[in-house]
Amino acid sequence: MNDAHGTMVDPANGAVKASLSGDKLNFTYGKAKTTVELVKTANPNRNLKPAVSAKKGPKEVASTRKHSGSSKNWNAVHRYGTETSSNRWTSGGLTLATQLWEPRNLSLETNDWQQVGPVMEGLAVNGGWAYSSWYRSAAASDQLKGNIVAFNMKKLNKYQAQYLSPRSYLYKKLSFGKFKSYSQNVKVSPYLRLGHGQSLGASSKYIYVLANENKLPGGASNGFYSEEILQLKKSGLTINKVWSIRVDVGSSGRYFYNAAFAGDNTMYGVFHNAAFGRYEFWRLNLVNNRWQVSQVTVTQSHFVKQQAGSSPVQGFSVSGSNMYLAFNNLILKLQTDGTYQKTWKHVSNREIEGLASDGSQLYAQLAQRGEILSGRW
Repeated sequence: MNDAHGTMVDPANGAVKASLSGDKLNFTYGKAKTTVELVKTANPNRNLKPAVSAKKGPKEVASTRKHSGSSKNWNAVHRYGTETSSNRWTSGGLTLATQLWEPRNLSLETNDWQQVGPVMEGLAVNGGWAYSSWYRSAAASDQLKGNIVAFNMKKLNKYQAQYLSPRSYLYKKLSFGKFKSYSQNVKVSPYLRLGHGQSLGASSKYIYVLANENKLPGGASNGFYSEEILQLKKSGLTINKVWSIRVDVGSSGRYFYNAAFAGDNTMYGVFHNAAFGRYEFWRLNLVNNRWQVSQVTVTQSHFVKQQAGSSPVQGFSVSGSNMYLAFNNLILKLQTDGTYQKTWKHVSNREIEGLASDGSQLYAQLAQRGEILSGRW
């Protein structure tokens, strides 16, 4: 929401008022008003007892030790300057190469919650557009609020897109015509509750986000916690619908730290059942406006050697009958029935922060500087 001067209103300052009347949630800010309709439905995912036979998984492998580095010029000495060459890594028949170097920021820096960037997390790709969740800092990603940024990769030079920055020594390298053209091929959403930002999806009409917490209250790793699914319009990256979901299994719950969307009506949630040494993949389908569990598959393996619990899934994507999981520099390929297929190891010394796939085309988001890679297997 903007004020009379076009300035975004701080959602935490209390100026926006909310009141509930029946199934109508009313918001007001001065003379501005809007109403949201609430639809209450029974939770279809209660007291589930899925009978699932686990597929045999691979032996645990060690994640690359060095995975928190940065690209060549991503440092104070180089003033976090632009990268001028591409990367290319090959493993087991999959070559990932630079598709786009991303800008550091898309707003004034040190502008508190209004700052867009420079921490990028998840990734979704559809129709040549890449959608990523951006936060002003690593700490802000833990606070669960940020922006979705969209790039039309077909219209952006993979190096010059870095010049879309508030720093004068960068944006002055673009002519006004080029700046205008590039700006028309980049979109920024309002400030949203995106969760940790690694669970994204894109269909022909909408963007989907599972707004989850990577650090549950009290350090809990499981339990009866709800999550939110956001449906955003592609046109302006604004919210169209919000659903609340919760999956209950007997005396415990299934909280999804990572999820992937396949079209408009299907979501896959990942659950690492550490106690039983396995990964569970829960498919939910949208039926009568409710996200309902339709299938559960299991792979018996931790996949990656757990280093004091510090080897979490960093990206998840589903395309057709294939699923992809990323752990730092590792990417695993499985079938949607849980059958393990192979592991790729691309030693970039930087973290993968998100995955997207389209058929046999795979995309990965690297951190510091934000870099979108693409390749085929």
